[in-house]
Amino acid sequence: MKKITLTTALFCLTARAWSQLNVTLPVAFDSPIVYHDNYPSANQNYGSTNFLAAFETPGTQGGVNTNRALLAFDLSQIPVGSTVVSAKLNLYAYTDFTLAPLQDGHYGQNESTLSRITSNWTENLVTWNTQPTFSTLHQTTLNQSAAPDQNYLNINVTDLVQDMIDNPNSSFGFRLALVNEVATASLSFCSSEFAITARRPSLVIEYQLQDASLQTLSYQTYGLYPNPTENLLFLNFSQAANKRTIEIYDTQGKMVLKAAANDKNTTVDVRALNAGIYTIVTQDEMELFQTEKFQKF
Repeated sequence: MKKITLTTALFCLTARAWSQLNVTLPVAFDSPIVYHDNYPSANQNYGSTNFLAAFETPGTQGGVNTNRALLAFDLSQIPVGSTVVSAKLNLYAYTDFTLAPLQDGHYGQNESTLSRITSNWTENLVTWNTQPTFSTLHQTTLNQSAAPDQNYLNINVTDLVQDMIDNPNSSFGFRLALVNEVATASLSFCSSEFAITARRPSLVIEYQLQDASLQTLSYQTYGLYPNPTENLLFLNFSQAANKRTIEIYDTQGKMVLKAAANDKNTTVDVRALNAGIYTIVTQDEMELFQTEKFQKF
């Protein structure tokens, strides 16, 4: 099961006049969902698959083989009430199919839609028969591909993400499906399991905090020592917090440790980590923190 991660290369948080923020998020988790006539795929989970696809092809067991895809991002750091200025989704073509005619990537009349998922789902449990509900409000259309290996970059999903921020209890990511599920057509992308990190889905959001939030949020640093370290890492904040977390990521963007850091002075045991360079992402309800790096030896 994929865990929610913020990669070092992708994570960026900056303030403009303390009000306008930018964040780039990697996909948190995703899964294709599959129906295949005369084959039990409708009850099978494909959460570990390295592609996401909207396609319909003739089934190898007769009938049709239909794919849809689900993907979600962790939007929890964006406060409810924020205004989404811009949200752009990046999807990279998947061309590693071995089954004709999809082996080269996109195929046929593959116009598709991205819709907001409105019920909860789990990457390693969801199936075609348990697929979540969705809303067509503000859904985005992906035009028919112009080339088999076309990347779909900077897809405008601003209204969809605004709906997600405004309705966090009924927003659980994006659903990808063909507009016309008729054989043979395919729009296929790399998933969070794809070997090349740079080709996994990402979401770039620019947003503004509501006035009430601006009165209490500030951009902070904190003490971090010793650096390099072998056993323990000490973090010194200006004040304690009710809900503050730290997440540590390796150079591949994998979260390797997560801990609460509510006290003013917090100690983190890093003895289990391999030697290398790590990035710390600190999140707090009332403050904004810049990312920090440390070396483990």
